[in-house]
Amino acid sequence: MMKAKEKNDFIFILMFLLIVVLAFLFLLQTSLGKYKRKAETVVQNSIASWNIKVNNEAINHKVLLTNSITPVIMESQYVKQGTIAPGTTGYFDIVINALEVDVDFTFELEASPDEETPLTDLKITKYVIDNVEYNYDPQTPVTGNITKNTGDTPVRLYFEWYDGIDNEMDNAEDTEYAIDPDYQTTNILASITFKQRNT
Repeated sequence: MMKAKEKNDFIFILMFLLIVVLAFLFLLQTSLGKYKRKAETVVQNSIASWNIKVNNEAINHKVLLTNSITPVIMESQYVKQGTIAPGTTGYFDIVINALEVDVDFTFELEASPDEETPLTDLKITKYVIDNVEYNYDPQTPVTGNITKNTGDTPVRLYFEWYDGIDNEMDNAEDTEYAIDPDYQTTNILASITFKQRNT
């Protein structure tokens, strides 16, 4: 009988140990599971806006702006208003708007008379940024920094049909140009490049 009792006690102890081990494993698994669980989330970042406008026209995905710029010709008692002739001057504005731009950026602006025209005496002479006047050098672009989310930054460029002693065209060439029906208008080409500031 002793053997049966010992056998029952052994089974009881074995079952008790099995229950303790299973309980221990369950507790161990749940407590360690706290440190092994995996959770995923999505971090949403807002992308900075880059919607620069030049003379009220968005430049996104464009190489050539569709709005042409009408220059202002300085009045002269000797020349019809709105036209150029030797000795006349004028200006045009390039207005950069950064209200929808969320980063600071720089710009480089170059302007020159159309090389296809024989009017070689048409020159860009100076420019004005922030009410400060500078001499224009065709070899050096006009540069500036614009702060994010700012309104209009005008750049005014002045031009002249130069008629000084050292001009390239003489009076006969000026006259020939003015009466040629192929040259009743002349173009000034402007190119502007924008780059985000990183420092």
